[in-house]
Amino acid sequence: MKITPLNDENGYRCLTVEPNWSAIAADYDDVIAPYLRVQIPGFRSGKVPRSVIEQRLQRLILDDFSNRAAQRLGREALRESGAEAMGPIEIGDIECAKGKPFRFTARFRPMPELELPDLGSITVRDGGPDPRDQISHRLLELVSFDVPAEAVQAELGDDGSAAGSSSPGWKEAQDRVRLMLILKKIARQEGIEVDEADVERRIEEKAVEFGANPEALKAEFKKGGGRQRLKDMLLAEYTLDFLIEKSVSLSVFTSHSKGD
Repeated sequence: MKITPLNDENGYRCLTVEPNWSAIAADYDDVIAPYLRVQIPGFRSGKVPRSVIEQRLQRLILDDFSNRAAQRLGREALRESGAEAMGPIEIGDIECAKGKPFRFTARFRPMPELELPDLGSITVRDGGPDPRDQISHRLLELVSFDVPAEAVQAELGDDGSAAGSSSPGWKEAQDRVRLMLILKKIARQEGIEVDEADVERRIEEKAVEFGANPEALKAEFKKGGGRQRLKDMLLAEYTLDFLIEKSVSLSVFTSHSKGD
């Protein structure tokens, strides 16, 4: 996979990514599989030749395929180049034609430089507030760095333009962004990951909880980056639970040592 850095744009980094077709052939096969069941006049159901499907539904197939492949390869390109995105990777300038080189640009805001504390020094007080809240508060105390205003505005959503940088709402959003970035850094350091099966399972659990149709809810999460936000939320949960377990195990070890 050829990765070419482009000029930075207003705090964003840009890469041109060019994989060979062999690197994305499996993605194409996965994407086209559901289309092979489409009914075409003059053919029996499920018996439509693949070449006919590809010819008649070419644009739909390539649109689905290019977006799927670009997201996956964008993440791989960042890992190969040693970069880490602070938020979602923006994919653009996609060039896609079957059997030809695939090309696109990945635009992202890089993670800020931050130094993690000794994770073993973070403790949870029995009988205190929720352990996740305790650890979150302590991390915000220990790790300080500047958060880009654009990231805070994105966290505030439609309220971003109305909230001033001195408002309580702005400070709360800033802390949420800062905490998420700290937890992402810890997750990467400790090898904590969230896969697509985790996301699917959580959506299905929410569907049961709210009495919603699972497939309809999954479709909703695909809109406006909802699926990625859910993935980030799960990563934060897993990382906080890891820190809680680490803290508890240290406390138990310490108490046993004193007893001896």
